[in-house]
Amino acid sequence: MRGDGSIYTANGEKSNGEQRAETSVEGSRLDDLLGALADPRRRLVVQYFLHSSDDVATVTDLARYVADRREDEEFESVAVALHHKDVSKLDEADVIEYDPRTETVRYVGSELVSDILGRADANADSGPVTTTAGPDALEHLSDALAADDPVEKDFCIRQALQYVHFERDE
Repeated sequence: MRGDGSIYTANGEKSNGEQRAETSVEGSRLDDLLGALADPRRRLVVQYFLHSSDDVATVTDLARYVADRREDEEFESVAVALHHKDVSKLDEADVIEYDPRTETVRYVGSELVSDILGRADANADSGPVTTTAGPDALEHLSDALAADDPVEKDFCIRQALQYVHFERDE
């Protein structure tokens, strides 16, 4: 539940007062943080700071960095999106501090932010994945589509997933 005041450890377990991990974060803060990092442009902004020695950058510098890494977006559209949406979202999540007078961004992220993005980078760099599904998977998915009962639908989907195989291409 968002904003319930619960404390979660970095590995997502609810803390019962014991220190299970170095980093603990309130549930609502974690929601804000994950929401801010859900967008690829915002992740690239954070990666700019994680992969450089700079702690401060202009919005224009960040837009150039992001546009260079996103083939489907032009510099102008990235600059507008950063200025009107993405920078403020990261600021609200306390990942960065934004000074609108100078249009500069200062990175204030935590170990949790770098850990989350480090894991995402590791998964992204491991290559494309090939997915194959046997005929049994399709049969179970067909049953799921026909089911009216949500429990039966869930069961059929879980059954189908047993016949789906993922292989990482080398």
